[in-house]
Amino acid sequence: MVRLTRSFAALALAFTLLTSAALAGFQPIREAETFSDVPASHWAADYVSQCCTLGLMTGTGGGYFSPAAQMQVAEAITLSVRLRDIYQGGDGLLDQSGVHWYDGAVDQALELGILSQGEFDRYDRPATRAELAGLLAHALPETEYGAINQITALPDVTASTPYAEEIFTLYSAGILTGSDLYGTFTPAQNITRAEVCALACRLALPETRERFTLAVKPADTTVRATGRKLYVDGVPVYGVVDIAGAFYIPVEALDDPNVFSNRSFYCIQYEDSLTMRFPSYYGDSAVPVLNFWAAPPGGHVMGTAQLSSLTLMMDGQAVQGPIYTLDGKYPMVSLEALGAVADGVNFRLNLGEAPALAGEDDLAGGPLAGLQRATDRETVIAIHDYLVNTLTYNPLVSAPSGTTQAKLEQVEQLLQQANDTYAFPNNVTLASGYGVCQNYAELFRTMCIRSGIPCILVSGMGNGGPHAWNQVYVDGEWLYVDCTFDDPISSTPTLRHDYCLVGPETMAVRHYWQGEDYPMPAEYDPAWEQLDPNNITSADMFRKCLVAQVMQGKTSFSLRTTKSGAYGGTGCLYAYDMWWSYFQGGYNSATGTYDYQVEYW
Repeated sequence: MVRLTRSFAALALAFTLLTSAALAGFQPIREAETFSDVPASHWAADYVSQCCTLGLMTGTGGGYFSPAAQMQVAEAITLSVRLRDIYQGGDGLLDQSGVHWYDGAVDQALELGILSQGEFDRYDRPATRAELAGLLAHALPETEYGAINQITALPDVTASTPYAEEIFTLYSAGILTGSDLYGTFTPAQNITRAEVCALACRLALPETRERFTLAVKPADTTVRATGRKLYVDGVPVYGVVDIAGAFYIPVEALDDPNVFSNRSFYCIQYEDSLTMRFPSYYGDSAVPVLNFWAAPPGGHVMGTAQLSSLTLMMDGQAVQGPIYTLDGKYPMVSLEALGAVADGVNFRLNLGEAPALAGEDDLAGGPLAGLQRATDRETVIAIHDYLVNTLTYNPLVSAPSGTTQAKLEQVEQLLQQANDTYAFPNNVTLASGYGVCQNYAELFRTMCIRSGIPCILVSGMGNGGPHAWNQVYVDGEWLYVDCTFDDPISSTPTLRHDYCLVGPETMAVRHYWQGEDYPMPAEYDPAWEQLDPNNITSADMFRKCLVAQVMQGKTSFSLRTTKSGAYGGTGCLYAYDMWWSYFQGGYNSATGTYDYQVEYW
């Protein structure tokens, strides 16, 4: 993602100086406009407003701006032509009388040299970041791209990268800054309309351009498990990793309730910071700690890290020290920044008076030695299968048909015995043999991290209710695992792999979560109401058409898919503000349609 957050305050201040700071010709030419999908709290609200006031961009109709929508090639060309037109004293109004609304802008871009004949295969597809840079770097005269930075190298831009010269021009001019301290650009990815607004403002308002120096990216940022522990006031935590000869602790390893039994550790990630707080109060009784049976395999390669631009905050103070992530997730914090010191092969972090400790067996560590496989993928599957075969979904929460009262009383007794014996959730779950989705997910995370495999918890909705599952980093990508859904509520033990190491499209059929990879736009688009519910050709179209029916308040409707795989699931209903109280339905084999009934508040 192109990082646009380094000096929002400076940019906001510069907006107030528009009349003096703008390039020649860039003055407000439109009335301020508000959009229902860009509230004042939206990070890009000022940029969107300014772009529209300057006449550079417009809404998408119906009072919407669609800030999260991907910028189309045609839109990028139109923006570039408008920039040139307004710069030269025009009003930014372009001819849209051609066969396609963008034909006039394309013709002008060709005449102005912004665009070359045959440069794009299609104008109605999303533009890549490199393509957008190629257009914006020619939108204004060359004299308006004066260098204020000396940027001669970027981690992911080489001489063979499309539009490499234009990309470096925009970096040197302070219009692009990159997504991390190294200036990573991700040239092949797409860019949203909101992000483009910020770049357009930097073009029009030179006072807001960024002056910066990029960090040199280490030659090797391989993440390796160490098998070492970090003792926090005597409480042992496994998960210490080695990156370029320095040691780090993944936040996920600390966030496990099977480490700090009072659950008082927390970490909150904001847009530009990572705030951490360690336990500081233990009470009078001894604090339970795990007697570990298994450690992560030392030297095991977990992936390649990227330096994050996040600032570490502790006790309200910014702490200097690097934070690394794996493709933007799984933050790993420098032990040196935390104040930890070496203690033999392990590390020690003293925050206060060490509490009295009481050891407890590690029931999750016992089976791990027998679950290690030759590859991370095979190990993940082995852990998944072990949990599905070992655990049963708690019938006290959702009992399968035929469950007797005697069975429920037996389960209740087993859970009570486990709770009386153990303090940690993982041990209670394994000792009783019963758990809910959170228990499955926490156990899976613990066992993966202790196997040297990065793993995080994911929370959202599943099958109409709150749900928890996992993501694991395997073979250089984040994949999903839902042990609970692969262990169906049934009196007959069943092992499935429907949700084991799958991507977001598969998960979206029965899940909803808030994440950049969720395969639906962040904002509802009224244009979805024009989709034909009787001619659905993709899972994406199914989801958008489904949402559109509910947004229109329909109480009964049918959706017909035209090919296999077009069913996209109903979890997307939780992605938008819709006031329905009852939703039911599914596939009707007699009619070949998906039929739904809805009641509203």
